[in-house]
Parts: sequence; C-alpha cells; structure tokens
Amino acid sequence: MQRRVRRHGLIRWGGAALATAALGAGLAAAWPKTPSEPSADVTFARDMAAHHAQAVNMSVTLVKRAADPEIRLLAQDILLTQQAQIGQMQGWLMAWGRPLAGREAPMGGMNRAAMGMASAPDEASLATLPIRAAETRFLLLMRRHHQGGVMMASSALKTVRRPEVRAFAQRVVTAQRSEIQALDSLLLERAVTPEPLPTDDMDTMDHG
Repeated sequence: MQRRVRRHGLIRWGGAALATAALGAGLAAAWPKTPSEPSADVTFARDMAAHHAQAVNMSVTLVKRAADPEIRLLAQDILLTQQAQIGQMQGWLMAWGRPLAGREAPMGGMNRAAMGMASAPDEASLATLPIRAAETRFLLLMRRHHQGGVMMASSALKTVRRPEVRAFAQRVVTAQRSEIQALDSLLLERAVTPEPLPTDDMDTMDHG
C-alpha cells in the first residue's frame, strides 16, 4: 500500500518544482515589463522565499531525527520541494535585476505568527525534544506554517502581475492545502488536535 504522504501527491509536486526551478530564470527573462522595486511580484518572491526557508530548516532537523518513516518522508518532501522553489524565486529576482534582499527585512509589517512562522524557541525545540515529541511538534508547526503559506499565496494572487508568479502562487495554494491534509492524518493517528492559526488583519499581507 502506498504511504499516505504519497497519496497526497507530494512526490509529484517535488519533482515538478525541481524541473520548474531549472527553467524559472529563463521564463522570467522572456516576459516583458520587468517588475519594479518595490512591486507585488518582487515583494512576494522575497517574502515567500523567507517563509520557505524556515520550512526547509525545520525539515532538515526532522530528516535527521525522525523515527517514524512517514514523518521522515514528509519532511524530506518538504525540504526538497521548498528548497527548489526558493531557487526558482531567487532566479526570478536575478533575472529581473533585483537584489535577493530588499531594504526592509522579509515579511516586514506582517504578523509573523499569523503567517505560520515558528518562534525561535519552537524551531530550536525540534532538535532537543525527545524524538516522538519532536515529531509531533514538527507536525503542528508545519501545519501552521503551511496555513500561513496558503494565506500569503492567496493574498498575492490579488496583486501580482507576472503570469509565472501567479501560476506559482496558485500551485503553492493547491500543494500546501494537500500537505495540510497529510499532516492532519498523521496528527489524527497521534490523537493530537492542532490549535487554530492566529488571526491577523489581511491588510498587513498586502504585497504592493
């Protein structure tokens, strides 16, 4: 029987992201009207890359520590997929002639907790908690992180102009909603009920 995480299409999404990342810079250069500084497209690329970076860091820890093979596989899928997407977004910025970092810190003005960003102590705890507790904490943190990613990408769909950026944001929404279902299934097996995501004023998510 296929593993649960495979049924949610994570492996297929990971492979597609790797292939797309290799073409990202070329596609970005081919489209007219290079995004200005700052613009919704540029801001989204920087903010989502920073958001993805935390997911990558948390997943690296669980790939090393997880005893549950399903959780290790899920963490590996997230690691590979989101690292490839970071490369794709950075490729856009370079093709547009924009620096990878702006004058303001990434996600400036956003409520980071509402966007699913884990606190530094929570992120550090993944390396120090007993393994089973760390696995459960990872599932909870990543669920919130993905919910925040869906909110960010959904908000960007209202403002970004580049077709490739809009298509990317829509893929993020679809894929991370699917991964949330996988996370929920794993949490259900552990009889764990996740806490609701903190609410935030959507105005703080404006990408330009």
